[in-house]
Amino acid sequence: MNKPAKSYDFLWLIIKSSSIFLLLAVYNSLTIGAYAYSGTQAEMHIEVPGNSAATQQKKQITGTVTDERGEAIIGANVVEKGTINGSVTDVDGHFKLIVEDNAMLQISFIGFLPQEIKVAGKNSFKIVLKEDAGLLEEVVVVGYGSQSRRNVTGSVSKVNMSDMESRPNTNVTQALRGQVAGVQFTDNGRPGQNGSILVRGPRSLSGGNDPLIILDGIYFNGSMIDINPNDIESMEVLKDASSAAIYGSRAANGVILITSKKGKTEKPNINVSAFYGLSDWASKLKLLTPERYLEKSMEIRRLRGIPYDPNDVSTYLTLTEAENYRNGHTIDPLDLISQQGQLLSVDASMSGKSKNTNYYISASMAQEKGLILDDNLTRMSFRVNLESKITDWLSIGTSTMFSQNDQSGVPASVNLAKRQSPYGTWYREDGSPTQYTVPEDQGVSENPVRSNSLSQKDYYRNNLFANFYSIVNIPWVKGLTYRINYSMNYRWIRDYNSTKNDVYVDANTSSASKRNWMSRDWVVENILDYKFQLGEKHAFDVTLMYGANRSNEESTTASADQLEFDTFGWNNLGVGGLQETTSSAKKVSGISSMARLNYRLMNKYLFTLTARRDGSSVFAANHKYATFPSAAFAWIVSEEDFLDNAAFLDLLKLRVSYGAVGNQAISPYQSLSLATTSRYVFGEESALGIYPSRIANTDLKWETTYTANIALDFELFNKRIGGTVELYNMDTRDLLVERSIPVMTGYSSIWTNLGEVNNKGIELTLNTVNIHNKDFEWSTSFVFSHNKNKIVSLYGEDANGDGKEDDDIGNRWFIGKPINVYYDYVFDGIYQEGDELPAGYASGYARFKDLNDDGKVEAEHDRTIIGQGSQPKYRWGITNNFSYKNFDLSIFINAMQGWIGTFNDLDFYNNSLDPVRPVNMYDGGWWTPENKSNSRPSLEYRRSVLGHNWYSDRSFIRVQEVSLSYRFPQKFLTKYRLSNLSVFLSGKNLLTFTDWLGTNPESISSERYPIARTYTLGFKLGF
Repeated sequence: MNKPAKSYDFLWLIIKSSSIFLLLAVYNSLTIGAYAYSGTQAEMHIEVPGNSAATQQKKQITGTVTDERGEAIIGANVVEKGTINGSVTDVDGHFKLIVEDNAMLQISFIGFLPQEIKVAGKNSFKIVLKEDAGLLEEVVVVGYGSQSRRNVTGSVSKVNMSDMESRPNTNVTQALRGQVAGVQFTDNGRPGQNGSILVRGPRSLSGGNDPLIILDGIYFNGSMIDINPNDIESMEVLKDASSAAIYGSRAANGVILITSKKGKTEKPNINVSAFYGLSDWASKLKLLTPERYLEKSMEIRRLRGIPYDPNDVSTYLTLTEAENYRNGHTIDPLDLISQQGQLLSVDASMSGKSKNTNYYISASMAQEKGLILDDNLTRMSFRVNLESKITDWLSIGTSTMFSQNDQSGVPASVNLAKRQSPYGTWYREDGSPTQYTVPEDQGVSENPVRSNSLSQKDYYRNNLFANFYSIVNIPWVKGLTYRINYSMNYRWIRDYNSTKNDVYVDANTSSASKRNWMSRDWVVENILDYKFQLGEKHAFDVTLMYGANRSNEESTTASADQLEFDTFGWNNLGVGGLQETTSSAKKVSGISSMARLNYRLMNKYLFTLTARRDGSSVFAANHKYATFPSAAFAWIVSEEDFLDNAAFLDLLKLRVSYGAVGNQAISPYQSLSLATTSRYVFGEESALGIYPSRIANTDLKWETTYTANIALDFELFNKRIGGTVELYNMDTRDLLVERSIPVMTGYSSIWTNLGEVNNKGIELTLNTVNIHNKDFEWSTSFVFSHNKNKIVSLYGEDANGDGKEDDDIGNRWFIGKPINVYYDYVFDGIYQEGDELPAGYASGYARFKDLNDDGKVEAEHDRTIIGQGSQPKYRWGITNNFSYKNFDLSIFINAMQGWIGTFNDLDFYNNSLDPVRPVNMYDGGWWTPENKSNSRPSLEYRRSVLGHNWYSDRSFIRVQEVSLSYRFPQKFLTKYRLSNLSVFLSGKNLLTFTDWLGTNPESISSERYPIARTYTLGFKLGF
């Protein structure tokens, strides 16, 4: 194999090293476990290579293995101690084996305590295994380690990934929707888009509000869509300061911990899964029908006093429209930009472990054809997780992932399509798209598929994430472990675009560009952990960490317009008449140290103390470092003697925590003076000039969030009912804000610290097992959250002298109100005939409230807060899981309530080029003398009279997903030597109850893109 170019040397080194590492570890595992299988079903004879000794005083034994309820345990291991001679139990729990007469049997199965039994002349055995309560206890990842759920002191929510197995997700973030209290996930519906995640509301005004992603214990700077959902073993969300403070520098917005899979059994497990789905618009925008378009055209002319003949379309349509009308040619604009959505995903993995090696290898491919023409996604991903035990005290391993997302193509424009006349002409006779669907009115009739036809786009986003680690169990100190992590995250984007010259246009419209972007990150962490006990009452876990990180970004763009010939597109930019080249680079570095103490007293009083100190290069020289402490206490009340008689109570735990976390989510160099280059024209010559573009702020420092949390965990009636009630209060201070400054300074803005934001709320998680018997089970999971967000202070100014701090109306920031509220006039119906009209108004115009009763509606006195838009007041989700024999049915309902959004599609009725021609936007109706609506104005009314917006309620209840699966019975699996086989049918976004007028109330940005209703069929197969 030839070595690649120098620019990829480091990538080649990683691949080469990983390959050698993988081969050595697999060889190690194969040589350790080199034995051959023969026989059928439960009978298995094992032979060691090179050892075929004759048997002496051997006999055949038989038996059954059951649990304490008498139910057969299928697949239990029965091994003759000291040998590799063994068998596994069949579907009835039976086994048979040839052993020495004086042999000792070892019986084991996952989730049960192992047993040893002497043969001692017996030929038949009835073996009962007891459940291992320690293994059955839920374990959660808490950052730099894991804990039993019982011993967790902070707010940690675990996503049930097993519930996701029958849900065909290609995006891991979808697993968070409606499943975790306090977490808001919104999806814009487009293939390859990450969506947005908020944990306990927005905190920052200008800084980032995205949570920190930790993948296999290391910062992950890529997109969560790069992670294959089938590779995930567990996912936890850290919500309070106590749990998140160990990641202090970036944890202000919460932390999402993702742990990938490892091998679990000595027998290699091969799993294959695939699904295929079809999708269509879940909700289509209600555009004007051809008949309604004609009505609207005539109504505008009536209002303007322009004569027209209802029986002659040429008097109120353009020539193009009239011709298409007479020929019976009408179109649905949204249909012409749509395509049948399709989804295909294939995933394969192999995992296992031997005495010294644990491995997990996977590959996946997903292809998604979006609902909009030429909007497609192809994603490939590969993963290798490998850990090898070199000695009794040293292990080394790697967690390596590569993904590539191909989003090449130029999608048609939804925004352009919804403006088009149903009588427009989209294609010429030769099949090429027209420049304008209605040439007589070019203001709003640009053809939505023209750019799709003339343009080409290659867009590839690649992500290589590799974490190499070593674990040293210090031999001379029991319980002392040292771990070093070194991770590399290399991301690069290829974004190439070209547009061919339109031969039907006089000017040269061709252009091309090439953009290459790359980021190289590394993280090094040294972690020392010491677990020890003093007597039976005192247990300690001390963790120390010291690490550093760096991120480097580079970008280069070259572009050209008016190409002499466009055959080669971006591959020959030198033929362009206008050429431009730009490049940029930036670097961010940090250093961190952390100490954490977990102390458990008498297994019922739990204490956690954490302190983390971080330094970041993005802040001013004298403010680069900050310390983030936290403390937590938990009391397992159910362990107290005074509750011994409360037989119904399995667990009652009180948790209290307080601490601080930081936010550094701004671009680098904001504390420094910056200069920008630009070319200036002097006569016929141009020269490069440099001007100052950013003023320095030598006091720019960390944004800090202080969180108080109190919670109650409970389990009742033999764990038939369980849940958590949680209250929190968060104060974010020294907000990172890009503040506008007077232009007389020569600058437009400066990054600074100011103000305070508060979030407080309540969260409820409730899990119940409603019915549980031999053949049927019904369980329910319910989550509810309410977050109240408000701005406590901003600039500390009182310009009008009213004794109250001033609001920032321009940015919609108001003291005592949530971030991103809507500030506008209060709609009060429609002026009807006979009403007293303000000057310049007519019947059919919109009416707004005169809040100060001065007889006038003015911006200064009559606007107010009319609703919040960035987050709902209430979120809840409920999942019901039903199991009948081998059938499983899951129904998931998701809801968000108490928020609004702008919907200005309501008022598009004409354009500046032709003031008497309608634009085909949302058909919300209009006021006429015959149809005296009190909610929609006449077509004569212009929103620009007051400059207000139209709004719609975004509250909704949605049947988010329904999935039905069938698990093939064990007898079938045993017959065909399979470990598992299931098929499933799933439907997403099936039904939405809402007053929202657009396509998706969950994410109003998706008005540029529809949300899909998808039906999927798939299978999962294991060997």
